[in-house]
Amino acid sequence: MSNDETAPETPAPKAALETPKKKPSVEKTILRPYPKVVFFYLTWIASLVAGIVTSMYSVPLDSPADKLADMASVQQFWTYLWLLVFAFNLMVVAFEFGRMVVVSVVFFGLALFFLALWQNIIGQVFAFLGDIDPAADHKFFFFVFTVFTVIYIFVFIQTRFNYWVVRRNELLHKHGFLGDVKRYHAQNVKINKEIPDVFEFFLLRSGSIVLHPEHEDRAFVLENIIGINGKEKEVKQILESYAVRIDND
Repeated sequence: MSNDETAPETPAPKAALETPKKKPSVEKTILRPYPKVVFFYLTWIASLVAGIVTSMYSVPLDSPADKLADMASVQQFWTYLWLLVFAFNLMVVAFEFGRMVVVSVVFFGLALFFLALWQNIIGQVFAFLGDIDPAADHKFFFFVFTVFTVIYIFVFIQTRFNYWVVRRNELLHKHGFLGDVKRYHAQNVKINKEIPDVFEFFLLRSGSIVLHPEHEDRAFVLENIIGINGKEKEVKQILESYAVRIDND
């Protein structure tokens, strides 16, 4: 071999190429944060049911005494039931019940219950509630149901104009009635799923997703995502469906 001949050069590796590991079953997923009022759907449903039932027992005020007594009894029962549901909804929205908090509240409630039985307080509580005698007619329940219905319609409209779209290579934040869009690169995005409240997860399987795109100074917290586990699985599947390789051929 002459000195003029040179050995063949080893080809330089080609640029990093994104190649699919496997084709994802979903091409994109939509994340819609909801306000906490959605957890009042129990009160919304209870108002409708109570309104229907109490309207079936509604009679004119000049009706016989037995019919008026039946109407008052039904109204009182459904009013107590509605108040219990409403109080539970208020408690869910007002406080965050983590796993340990729920366990503590359960044991504390049991302790109070047995203490009340020991001191014969339960009977006094029921006597006190009986003296209050709350009773609402079907007009009240239908009014509450209508108010929640109007609010939920506006919530539905608002969530159609404020949501996130997760795709393989980008995150889109669509907001505003004019369709404003802000784009973020999906490469190396950090995703955290949080379930801060056990009751909220129980009611709507909801939780929070924290998105922290690369080169962004702040993270984006999407609260009250309904079906949090399914959404997290879809996001991970989309973002993990492509990998980076070096081709030496």
